[in-house]
Amino acid sequence: MKYDLLIGIDGGGTHSTAAAAWPDGRIAAVAYGDGLNYHHIGIEKVRLRMEEMVAVLCEKAGASHPLVCVGMSALDAPADEATLAQFTTGILKPGQLDLQSDAYAALMGFTRGRPGMIVICGTGSMLLLLDEEGRQHVSGGWGYLLADEGSSYTLAREALLAVIDAYEGLGEPTALTGHALDYFGVSSPRMIIDKVYAPDFTPDRLAGFARHVLAEAENGEPVAGAILRRTMPRLAAQAAQLMKKSPDACQVGLYGGVFMHSAAARACFTDTLCRLAPQAQICPLDYPPELGAIIHLMRKEGILCPSVLAQLKATYEEVRS
Repeated sequence: MKYDLLIGIDGGGTHSTAAAAWPDGRIAAVAYGDGLNYHHIGIEKVRLRMEEMVAVLCEKAGASHPLVCVGMSALDAPADEATLAQFTTGILKPGQLDLQSDAYAALMGFTRGRPGMIVICGTGSMLLLLDEEGRQHVSGGWGYLLADEGSSYTLAREALLAVIDAYEGLGEPTALTGHALDYFGVSSPRMIIDKVYAPDFTPDRLAGFARHVLAEAENGEPVAGAILRRTMPRLAAQAAQLMKKSPDACQVGLYGGVFMHSAAARACFTDTLCRLAPQAQICPLDYPPELGAIIHLMRKEGILCPSVLAQLKATYEEVRS
C-alpha cells in the first residue's frame, strides 16, 4: 500500500476530532482541533486547521505519507474538484485527501456501508440516508441562516428570542434570562445586542448557549421545554420523510452534542419519529465519525474486513485514554 497511515477527521462546526490508524486497523494516534466549517471561517483557515491536525497525527505515529478523509460540516455531499483543489495547496496533495460531509463520516461509522440513516444534531443539523444501492440522500443542513432544525444554534436563537419576549413583556419570565446575561457577560438583555453583532462574533459562539437551554429543559423549565417541543419534532419529521426514500433504511443513528447531552431532546425526537415512522429503529453508533472516515478510506482501498474493524474498536479507547 502506498500510504503508511489512514487519517479520519470529524470536522464539526465547533470542534474537530481526528484519528490515525495503521492499515491493519490499529489506532496510532488521536488529535483534537477547532471547527472546520469553512462557511463560518473561510477555506484558508479551515485548511490550516486541518493540516495542523494531520501534522500532529503524523508526528505522533512516525508516518510521513497519510491518506486522509475529512467529514466536513460545510458539505452535504462529496466535495467537487474545485473545492477539493482549494484544500490541496499545502501539505496535502491531490490523491491524498477525500472530503465528505460530516454526516457521511458518521453514517459510515454507523452502517459501514449498509442501508441506514444518520441524524446529526450539533452546532447545525443534517440527515443523511444511504439506500440499498449505496446512493446518498440528504435532508436538512441548510445552515444557521436558513434552517437547522433542533441544532444548538437554533435552540440558542429561540432561547434568546424568548429572553427578548420576556424583557419586553410579550412572553413569560424564564430562567434563560439569567443564563443569557451570565453567558454574554452583560447586565441587561439589551446589552446582548452589542455582543451578537460584534464583527468577531461567530455562529458557534451563539450555539454554545444551547447547553443552558438543554439543561433547563432537563430541569423542567417551561420555556426551555417548549423550545425543544417546537424544534425536535420538526427534525423528526424530516427523518420520517427521508426514510420514504428507502424501505430498507430503517436503522437510525443519532449523533451530535444535542443528542449526546440531552435525554429530553433524544426523547422528544424519538417519540415523534416512532409515531411518524413506526418501522424506525434507533440504534447506537458502533464507531464515532472520525473512525467512520477511516472506514470509508478502507472500503475505497479494499482493505476493510472484520479483523480490521475489530482492531479499530479495540484500540481506539486505549489510545484515547
